[in-house]
Amino acid sequence: MNKKNISLSIIGILFLLVIFFQEKQSIEAQIYKGSVMGTTYSITVHSEVNAQNIFLEATDIIDQVNQEMSTYIEDSLISKINRTEIGEWINVSEDFLNVLVYASALCSKSDGLYDVSIGKLVNIWGFGPKLIEKSPTDEQLEYLSSQIGCDSTQIDIKSSSVKRNRDIALDFSSIAKGFAIDKVFKFLMKQELKGFFIELGGEIRSTKYKSNQQPWKAGVINPMEPQKIIHTFLSSDYESFAMATSGDYMNVRIYEGQEKSHTINPKSGLPSSYSKKSITVISDSGMKADALATTLNVMPLDRAIQYANTNKIMALFVMETIDGHRLLFSDQLEKVKI
Repeated sequence: MNKKNISLSIIGILFLLVIFFQEKQSIEAQIYKGSVMGTTYSITVHSEVNAQNIFLEATDIIDQVNQEMSTYIEDSLISKINRTEIGEWINVSEDFLNVLVYASALCSKSDGLYDVSIGKLVNIWGFGPKLIEKSPTDEQLEYLSSQIGCDSTQIDIKSSSVKRNRDIALDFSSIAKGFAIDKVFKFLMKQELKGFFIELGGEIRSTKYKSNQQPWKAGVINPMEPQKIIHTFLSSDYESFAMATSGDYMNVRIYEGQEKSHTINPKSGLPSSYSKKSITVISDSGMKADALATTLNVMPLDRAIQYANTNKIMALFVMETIDGHRLLFSDQLEKVKI
């Protein structure tokens, strides 16, 4: 794949390996696979008719999101915005506006720990389109950290336009994949299908049941032993099933002999130290699950658990321990287990 076609979401690539288990179906499963956003995707549908045209239209939807929200594509909408003069308004699509509106609201709600204006910090640490070997200077970090914030962009909903208020770059790596699978989900719901399952770079969304009224199963891997599954979610346990995971262990850079995670704290401007942990969020929206998993991953564990419980987020925390691993369930997810 050409480098320009690799999406911004490479930052969040493969934190979770989602494994869905096929059981004997009354209708044969049709599976379509492809590559986009720096990762792979698969769409499984149960249909009595050939779904080839449906697959092609679903792929077009994903490609359209990528074309708008990838910083790896020079002429993408987000790249154009990042090149505008500070204070210059630029018209955006309804999809782009919806993503930025949700991201801005979550930024405020999380006290700035979720912030899509973090793009220049992402780039300077080498997690963006260009690989950077040298650590940024204190002066660079201080300046870029002073520019980002929930008010660093401004949105005009009536005119469908946005502008940069300060010297920042938008980065939708923590939300674009989730939004893309939501778009595909809405499209597939309008088709004559018995059931379907969408997976994009580890983010998933599915119908409640397969064609034979059996649930889809999604497994969460053990960060310490990636070949093992340590927890399985059933789609039938939720009215609407979307899942996303964020973690520190799959995308790292080495600076001055230390492994640094792609997870960057907007407050300090520093990436997290390498650790084998992950956070999985279940929601009724892939976009929400994607962004919330990143939000919780940025927070210290105690604060993340408290935030999840206060905001009724269904979250699974996988922590590395001396003896192996430990699973912690948020209050809202614990209710589903009972």
